[in-house]
Order: sequence, then C-alpha cells, then structure tokens
Amino acid sequence: MTETAPTSPGHAWLHSLASREPPPHSERLVRALEAHAAASAVDVAMCRQLAQRTDDPVVQLLVGIIVGDEQRQDSLLRSMIRGLQEDVEFVACPGAASVPNGWRLGTVEAADEMMASVRGLIRNEHEGSRHLRHLARQEPTLYNGLYPLLLETIARDSEKHATIMRYLLHRIETQAR
Repeated sequence: MTETAPTSPGHAWLHSLASREPPPHSERLVRALEAHAAASAVDVAMCRQLAQRTDDPVVQLLVGIIVGDEQRQDSLLRSMIRGLQEDVEFVACPGAASVPNGWRLGTVEAADEMMASVRGLIRNEHEGSRHLRHLARQEPTLYNGLYPLLLETIARDSEKHATIMRYLLHRIETQAR
C-alpha cells in the first residue's frame, strides 16, 4: 500500500505528518502546542460539566480554580503559537507574544537596583511558599483537607513565580553586561 487516505480540513496538522521531510522545529512546536491547547479545551469543558452536575460549593470552587488556570494558560499558549507562526510564515499575527532580542536597562545603577529587587522577590516567593506549606502541615485536616490543599496550590504558584523571577534576573544580568 503506497497511498495514504486524504485528511479532512479539520485535521490540517496531519498533512505535514505525511510529508517526507520533517518540518522545521518551530512548525512542530506550533502543532504540538495547538494539540495541547485543543486537549486542554476538552478538559475545561469536562470540568465545567462536572461543576454543573453538583451544588457542592467545594467542587465548584476547586473546578473554578482549575478552569481559571486553564483559561490563562490557553491565552498564553495561543499568544505563543501566534508568535511562532510569525517566525515560520514571516507574517505579523495580531496578539502574538513578542520576544524582542534586546532592550535597554539604562544606567548600571538602575540595572543593579532591578537585580536587587528581583532577588528580593525571589527570596520572598520562596519564603512565602515555605510558610504556606508549614501552615498546611500544622492543620492537615482543616475543612477535611481543603485548606491545606489550597495552601499547597498557592505555594506552588509562589514557586512558579520564583522561577519566572529567576528568568527575569538572568535576562537583566545578561543585558547589564
């Protein structure tokens, strides 16, 4: 068998899978991010259905947190996809995530102040995360474990913020050189 079945327009991402040459990295990344976003959209719909099936305020609260996070992530993914498409197609896409190659920090003193501020924010995020986990361990059964769960999710967000801040610090340090 040497022929492949035609793909429908709804599965346009399959067309390039049938080609002989592998697509450029950015095209593969675009397809992968689009697939992730589509799968995530299905999960969000399922979460919403779950919340609609119950009048339990805890389920609705937790599902609402998940849906809100997924919506923010979807928005970020869509922006990243548009930015990658600009690189691949050399066409400006509205709402694309812009990643400039360089920017100006101003004076050395301004850069030093920014780096000190970011280091302080990183430290605060780590300390906040540790403190929230400590509080959660002190009251592991509070509201049947709901509060410790919420404190853990906030602590993880703090760790995510610290990771973002480390990237910012590296970016500032690189530009200051």
